[in-house]
Parts: sequence; C-alpha cells; structure tokens
Amino acid sequence: MKTTEPPDLEAFNKLLFWLNPDRDKAAEKYETIRVRLMKIFACKGCRNTDELADLTFDRVMSKIDWLLENYEGDPAIYHYSVAKYIYLENRDRDLLPDLPPPDPPDRDKERIASCLERALLELDEDERKLALRYLDGEGQVRIQNRKQIAKEYGISINALRIKVFKINAKLKPHFERCLEEFSDE
Repeated sequence: MKTTEPPDLEAFNKLLFWLNPDRDKAAEKYETIRVRLMKIFACKGCRNTDELADLTFDRVMSKIDWLLENYEGDPAIYHYSVAKYIYLENRDRDLLPDLPPPDPPDRDKERIASCLERALLELDEDERKLALRYLDGEGQVRIQNRKQIAKEYGISINALRIKVFKINAKLKPHFERCLEEFSDE
C-alpha cells in the first residue's frame, strides 16, 4: 500500500463539516461510509478492509479544501469513487487467496445423496425426470438443455423455472425430513 503523510486534525474536522455541519450527524455519516467502504473492499476479496477504508478517507482529506469549494452532491458517492481507485492500486498485494470450500465428510455426502434419492422417489415420474433433466449439464450445455426442455413442453424459460420451483417445493419437505432422521441417529 502506498504510504503518505496522514492528514492533520484540521483536515479531519473539515471532512466532518463536509459530511454534515452537525458534528453528531457527521460522525454517524462518517461511520456509515466507513462500514460501507469496508464491505466494498471485503466483497472485492481484500484482506485489510479497515486499512483500505482509512486510506480512502486519507485520500479524500488530502483534497478536502477543493471538495469544500467545488464538490456538489453526496460525499459518500465521492468516497466510493475514491475507494475504486484505492482498490485498483492495492489489489495485487491485498487480495485474499481463493480457497475452495471444504468438502463435507464422506458420510455427510452419502446421507445427502441418499436423502435426495428418497425425496425424488416421492415425486411422480414426469416431475422426477424434469427435475433431473433441468439440472443436467454445466454452463452453456445446461442453458441449451433448458431451452430444449422449454421447447418440448411448449412453454417459456420463465414458465419452466416456475414449474421446477414448484417441483423443488414438493421435494424440499421430504429431503429435510430425511436429513432430520439422520441427525436424530
């Protein structure tokens, strides 16, 4: 991260005034913006969200005199714009590594598969076939498959989604009941 001279107390007071002339409301707005900045950085996969939020405020405070005279609009929007540049400057060294989610234990996988099979048996044959076909494939293959299914049924893609949603709603209680039986053991 770039290190610069931190702003002085006068710049901080000007920032608060820019956020709101009422000091208490300014403090609330400051905290709201800070939390939002940290969420933005977290969503982008950054590790040091609090440091990046502080860096954003430091950068804004370095321009506070110009902002007080020239900027019109919500100060939060300006902060979020600056945050975009802070992220771009720091993304290579501050990102969290992509970690795959842990695999559930084999016993849990077996239970889930068993419950899904049992729940599918509760559906009538047409619903079961449709549910399985709807989930078949990945990426573009899945999309093309779903278009084909909708065409065969003579319905739109959205109507197909609704149909599968209703099937899932029937399936869910059976599946959950089965999982509860395993957890009671």
